[in-house]
Amino acid sequence: MQLSTPDLLILGVYVAFAISVGVFMRQRASQTAETFFLAGRKLPWWVVGTSMVATSFAADTPLVITGWVRDSGIWQNWLWWCFAVGGMLTVFLFSRYWRRLGVMTQAEFAELRYGGREASALRATLGVFHAFLTNPIVLCWVLLAAVKISDVLFDIDKVTALGICCAICLSYSLMSGFWGVAITDLVQFVLAMTGAIALATITWNEVGGLEVVLQQIGSLGDQGQRILDFFPSPGDPLDKGFWTVPLAACAVYLGVSWWATYGVDGGPVVVQRIAASRSPAHGSVGVLWYSIAHYALRPWLWVAVALASLVVVPHVEFSSPASGTIHQIDDIEDGSGQIITVMKSDGQTESLTIESPEGWVGVQPLLRVKVGDEVPPDRVVASTDSEKAYVVMMVRYLPAGLLGLVVASLLAAFMSTIDTHVNLAASYYVNDIHRRFISPNEEPGKYVTIARIASVFILLEGALLASFSSSISDLFTFFLAFLGGVGPIYMLRWLWWRVTAWTEIAAMLTSSLSTTVITFFFSKGWPDTPLTPVGDGIAAAQEGGVMSPEGRIIIVATLSTAVALIVTYLRKSPDPERLVPFYEKVRPAGAWGPVQALSKEVPVNHEGLKIFAGVVGGLSLVWGLTMGLGALLLAKPWSATSLGLAGVGAVIVALTLPSLLKQDESLKNSAE
Repeated sequence: MQLSTPDLLILGVYVAFAISVGVFMRQRASQTAETFFLAGRKLPWWVVGTSMVATSFAADTPLVITGWVRDSGIWQNWLWWCFAVGGMLTVFLFSRYWRRLGVMTQAEFAELRYGGREASALRATLGVFHAFLTNPIVLCWVLLAAVKISDVLFDIDKVTALGICCAICLSYSLMSGFWGVAITDLVQFVLAMTGAIALATITWNEVGGLEVVLQQIGSLGDQGQRILDFFPSPGDPLDKGFWTVPLAACAVYLGVSWWATYGVDGGPVVVQRIAASRSPAHGSVGVLWYSIAHYALRPWLWVAVALASLVVVPHVEFSSPASGTIHQIDDIEDGSGQIITVMKSDGQTESLTIESPEGWVGVQPLLRVKVGDEVPPDRVVASTDSEKAYVVMMVRYLPAGLLGLVVASLLAAFMSTIDTHVNLAASYYVNDIHRRFISPNEEPGKYVTIARIASVFILLEGALLASFSSSISDLFTFFLAFLGGVGPIYMLRWLWWRVTAWTEIAAMLTSSLSTTVITFFFSKGWPDTPLTPVGDGIAAAQEGGVMSPEGRIIIVATLSTAVALIVTYLRKSPDPERLVPFYEKVRPAGAWGPVQALSKEVPVNHEGLKIFAGVVGGLSLVWGLTMGLGALLLAKPWSATSLGLAGVGAVIVALTLPSLLKQDESLKNSAE
């Protein structure tokens, strides 16, 4: 047990607070499905945006970012920084459309957008998909992070940790619904920022500050330089070529990932909060605040801890002592480590003892092999778990009381994300399966009861998946590819009348099936990617040829988009008259000519230039702040340039967004 009595008291206070919120908000949340899932559509922008920020920071977030920085480098964060493009599209375009439409879930959107039996089938499919597949996968990696934290802090086994985590979340989330999520998110955000600032400041000072960090990482040679790179360095065109593996990976993130992802027009979590906002204006401004806090304000606190951790808990690998087969893996009696035995081809055995390296405070290395695996002499069979380094730094440097505060912030982050995805998954089941197809005429309160029962089963499914998983990063990259080809169709469905339900079905099925097949059947040897060290930034690299996460995204996105467009052109065009209700409610921009001709509503003024300028300005603001704050942390000479770019972006946003929102208000008044 790494926590003192004051630490445990702080944890107990937060859990008591969360339960009291559940009790206090129970009656209000129990009125209807809309109050349980959307808080009655009454949330202001600052609650909407802060809730998005809080939910995006789960207990896994600082762990996985620490792992990326330690194993690959700062540049690896472009894997998620790239999604700021979709965030700006949501601010200036899609958020306004979602709020005008007034749906509860993305699945409900299908029937309103397409109409007909195929749209109903798509709604049911999406309901099942998001209720029992995508959200449980997210729950899985968040629960896995909680298990890793519990392993270091409390030294309890995986099953017990999962049981405790689920019980804590269910203790209040079933009572308060989205009201409880929103209220606890506000407290969680304050706790998370306070804890992250405290840990980053203390660890940075304790290891000696910037000079010592740069000196230690610089001693790692080329690998150290890669760790400090904000962007990957190109290679020598006269030697091995311009495109290094990290540079190619970053190009995939910025050139493909942001538009291929299923969240390019908002994503389920963001859409739920937009739907819960008071108006389109509150939704758009909430997403803008979320983007600034999510991409620019928080990540450098975690990066600072990751860099400092390399000074005191360096990465250590254990290689196989001989060529052969992993014969057995035994625990040392005192629990200090494990012994791996390799059976050689001549029948003799050699053993290797795996123990915690210096500085890792009893945290065991992560095994990279299992009994029966064939290994060459230099195969890495175990290595320190970089994702746990964040927790190790907490235990090593934080005093009693402050450690409890930081652990409480992680607990709050964990609870926030778990509650969000349990509530979201239940909303898909109740709104898009049960109420739509099974029992459409129940009393409003009955649907809330059904939602609570569904929530229990969904959380248990996530816990079951977590019991079989070990890597947060692998789960995250798999999830990105799993729906990595639907992004183009999700954008086009708002902008082009020819997109049908079959277009979306084709994209979704191709994306999920191709990702699964590539991951589980062709992960080695097809296509034959050269062996790449972990330090070069490909987390999936192993012995022999592998399919990297970046290569998987390219293949999945290409296949899904191509199949979806082929299906669109082969099938009959939709009836424009059937699309008129959707068009009149949303007034979307883009290619809607045949539908617009049948509509009685006056088309909206051309807004494409304003949207484009707003997106460019928003990205300048967000990425300028992100790079500028990082440059200040590491004393880069170009920090002022980046912050100046952010200032220019802020001016552009201030000029364009109010104009677009004013137009939305005039549309609302004319409709009334």
